[in-house]
Amino acid sequence: MDLPIKFERVKGLLAAVAPFAWLALLAFAVWSLGKEWGGFHLDELDDALRRIGVWHLSIALLLTAASLLCNASLDLVALRWLGKSLPTGGVLGTALIAGSFSMNGGGTILGGGAIRLRFYGQYGLGGSEIARITGFLMVAGWLGHAFLAGIMMCWSPPVLDWLPATMGRGIGVALLMTCLAICVLSAVGFRGRPVRFLPPWKVMLAAMIVSGFDWLFAGLALRVFLPAEIPTPAFLAATAVGQAIGAASHVPGGIGVMELFITKFTNGMVASPVIVGALLTYRLTYYLIPFVIAVAAVSFREIWSRRHWAKKTMDGTGKAWSAIAPRLAGMSALAGGFVLMLSANTPMDASRKLVLEKFIPLPFVEASHFLSSIAGTVMIIVASGLLRRVQAAWWIAVAMASGGILFSLLKGFDWEESIVLFVFLGALLPFRSKFHRHAGIWTRRFSLQWWGLILSIVGLAIWFGFYTSRHIGYENELWWQYSFDNDAARLLRGMAGSAMILITVALIQWFRPAPPRARGPQPPMEMISEMVSRTARCSSALALVGDKEFLLNYEQSAFLMYGDQGRTRVAMADPVGDEEKFEGLYWRFMEQAHDDGMRVAFYQVGASMMPVCVEMGLRIYKLGEEAMIPLDTFDLASSELKKFRKVMNRMEREGWIFEIWQPDVVAARLDELRSVSDAWLAHHQAKEKGFSLGRFTDDYVRQLPVAVILVQGKVIAFGNIWPGNGKDELSTDLMRHVPDAPNGVMDCLFVSMMLWGKEQGYRWFDLGMAPLSGLAGNQFAPLWSRIGGLIYDKGEAFYNFNGLRAWKSKFQPVWHPRYLAISKAWDLPAAILDITTLIGKPSIRKRKDGSSPTKETLPDDRLITPDPS
Repeated sequence: MDLPIKFERVKGLLAAVAPFAWLALLAFAVWSLGKEWGGFHLDELDDALRRIGVWHLSIALLLTAASLLCNASLDLVALRWLGKSLPTGGVLGTALIAGSFSMNGGGTILGGGAIRLRFYGQYGLGGSEIARITGFLMVAGWLGHAFLAGIMMCWSPPVLDWLPATMGRGIGVALLMTCLAICVLSAVGFRGRPVRFLPPWKVMLAAMIVSGFDWLFAGLALRVFLPAEIPTPAFLAATAVGQAIGAASHVPGGIGVMELFITKFTNGMVASPVIVGALLTYRLTYYLIPFVIAVAAVSFREIWSRRHWAKKTMDGTGKAWSAIAPRLAGMSALAGGFVLMLSANTPMDASRKLVLEKFIPLPFVEASHFLSSIAGTVMIIVASGLLRRVQAAWWIAVAMASGGILFSLLKGFDWEESIVLFVFLGALLPFRSKFHRHAGIWTRRFSLQWWGLILSIVGLAIWFGFYTSRHIGYENELWWQYSFDNDAARLLRGMAGSAMILITVALIQWFRPAPPRARGPQPPMEMISEMVSRTARCSSALALVGDKEFLLNYEQSAFLMYGDQGRTRVAMADPVGDEEKFEGLYWRFMEQAHDDGMRVAFYQVGASMMPVCVEMGLRIYKLGEEAMIPLDTFDLASSELKKFRKVMNRMEREGWIFEIWQPDVVAARLDELRSVSDAWLAHHQAKEKGFSLGRFTDDYVRQLPVAVILVQGKVIAFGNIWPGNGKDELSTDLMRHVPDAPNGVMDCLFVSMMLWGKEQGYRWFDLGMAPLSGLAGNQFAPLWSRIGGLIYDKGEAFYNFNGLRAWKSKFQPVWHPRYLAISKAWDLPAAILDITTLIGKPSIRKRKDGSSPTKETLPDDRLITPDPS
């Protein structure tokens, strides 16, 4: 077995195991906490919670606010480093909301990346700038933590059997020296050269201090719940280390992991019931309450931004939430389902139990407990459907939340859980139109990572129920005992109901018939042509080439064109048709590819589809920039375009004639165009191109207008025309000339097409993409951007990167970014190889509707050789 095959297998194994890393840590933490917290009775925990009064909660909330404000201030430092001036209030608000989402979601689907991208994008920041801010915040956060932990370890290291005080202080000195070394490296550089990936030392120092105060206030917000005799510096040192391990684990919110290590590091300082009560309260004040406020702030911010449109408030708000509402719904469903299960699995409050016995019959209480567990489990399961905007998932979530409110009140007057579910309903009901997709909820197989998330949440709720009833011995008779005092029996029945739901869903997914690998007949080309003719985006004409397959939405009002190569299914550019259906097409395309065992790649994605790709969890890589010429300002009299006046004067002097042939004329004179094309291919020793570019075939060429340059009645150059509907965009695809054409003839052809387009009222002329241009090369740029930038600068021997952009820049274009979106970062090399092969290999592809086969060849290098000179 050769090395590449071994590497692929190892990479595949790591890709399969990686999603479960944080789940394994969570499971280990829960198991370990069971051992750490198992040595005391619930009465001791109740006493510890009762000693926490309103004064403690008030101080903790103030310290939490100070910590979050310091964390948000890091965004201001990052923007100052970038040289960007944004409204201070807007920056702090965005940072506070995104920080709360990230603090509770970490690196999972529940994180706050979409929040920052959404709100900072409104201020005009690009994706690369937001990525630099994110990288800066990560570095500043860890640097500030090391700074604080170092000070506290030097001052008063925690007293542990395995950590002598001398060693603890040594660790503290090492952390402080590391912080100092990084600041010095930023100030003086390495061997006299500045370190590009580090900000200036003043910015670095300011960020470290602000971040240090953030961690300090976070630790004090926990310390306030503990008795006064506990040494504060030693406790803060232990808390700092525990919080760091929780953050590094990538478990959402560090839940379980942070509690475990803080418990272990404070084992000699705080009694177990006291630290457990403090940690549970801290989880509420520092994590849950800010998160609820952040969700409310997002809602208010979006509604307020649409306050002037009274008649369209709901529709306008829903559109603004298009990248956020499903994520909030999915997160809220997970949280609401967990709250329902947790409430059903824990003993009833004694005072409320007395009221229940007087007013609610026992069968209603028993049924409400059982149905509450069922409703919570179902809400957790349908969270995946909410993230995918499935309509049935919305209906089920609304029904389960409504039932959960009733069940919570009947089983124990649990008004707290009812309020949580009521808030969830309030956030879900106004956005029914955003959940418009008709797709399977649990019949479509969940990913292994999603199954792990479901099982961890349900398992945690069940474990907590067993933990609260650990003093009751198991007996078979418990299953059939019914009384107001028998909480353990209700726990067992609720657990059985949840397990039944999970097993049923798993069996349905497991035994679901595999979808056929051979897809059905493709839509007729007449339908595709009609949809292309109604589309403003001129590149939709690529659908007419005949080398692609199509995925239509259920209403057949939009389609996505794609091709398969190896294990990669490649979608070409943005969808075509009804823009309201684009997002659903992206989801359906990815789901069908997943069912067929294919990796997905969205090739040349526009900026308008970026929020959808982020919402789908795709990795995004910039491919280059597309040159768009604004025709309303295209004037040869301007100084920037005067270089083209010479060739246009030559055209007039030598009698060159520019004409636009409509499709009927093209069909009649097709042989003339074919002879020019064949001569051009033979002279350049080139083959026809495919997938991302058209090719000269009779069926394709005669569907579109063609611009020609005639000399003495003979065609010497031509380019077919892509006219966008509504006269918004215009472009050309096939560009050919005879080998002995005069110098400057292609410049003349392009300028003439642009002037003609301006006369016809078109707004833009699309010159195509300049590959790898515009990629950021700074210290916080992604690895792909730095590699691509290096290839762009040094790869002239293999491809005319700089020359292509320089030629297009002569026309004074506006550059628009184009992207590649894939599922996993590790798929990037394979996806690029498959895309290149799909574009470049000579192959025969026959459409399933019976149309003639065509060939595919080299990568998209549109307009690389526009002029024979």
